[in-house]
Amino acid sequence: MALFSFNKKERLKNKIEIQSLFSEGNRFFEYPFNVIWKLDSNSDSNLKMAVSVPKKKIPNATYRNKIKRLVREAFRKNKTIIQQSLEAKNVKLHLMLVYSQSSIISMSEIEDKISVTLQRLAEQI
Repeated sequence: MALFSFNKKERLKNKIEIQSLFSEGNRFFEYPFNVIWKLDSNSDSNLKMAVSVPKKKIPNATYRNKIKRLVREAFRKNKTIIQQSLEAKNVKLHLMLVYSQSSIISMSEIEDKISVTLQRLAEQI
């Protein structure tokens, strides 16, 4: 697996897994993201991630998709922060990032926020 990839195995897509994440997961807020996470032992990947941008916050679909692309790219670049912690503790994680800002922020700001979010998450695990 490449160091800076974000392949299919790392994407959280299963409806049942997402529902269990929302019902049983731990939460915290790190502006502009609501972070929902859950340790999962029967996953095929160490880290599975999904991004959500609510229609209520960003009504235009093209802007929602742009935000998702920016967040996924920032996560792809910074995921080593959390992966090292997961491998050291030998645990598997499901993660959902919910964008809660009502406007689009810049890519550099998103990258900074993702890195702070992942550091905070690594401390909580």
